[in-house]
Amino acid sequence: MAISRADLFRGRIRSESTPAQPTPAAPQAVQARIGAGCLSYTGTDCRMCGDHCDRGAIRFRPLGRGRWLPVIEEGNCTGCGDCAAVCPVKAVSMETVAA
Repeated sequence: MAISRADLFRGRIRSESTPAQPTPAAPQAVQARIGAGCLSYTGTDCRMCGDHCDRGAIRFRPLGRGRWLPVIEEGNCTGCGDCAAVCPVKAVSMETVAA
């Protein structure tokens, strides 16, 4: 196939070896996860994460003997990170999940 310089510089060349446009990545979301280092898991009363969650995505489930465990309501979590920022032991992390 003969190619003129004008076609070459104007980008009019297409061949089977031209790479296809990349497929856009699947949308991803960020959600909070509470790790094993959470003070509530060790029996210390702490509700900092829940107190700072404006969306109410963190509720506390009674465990007995005055202990309450934080539970993330994933449908309500916006991934803002406010809960992770206030955790005194950095037990709350933000993780990427498929949307």
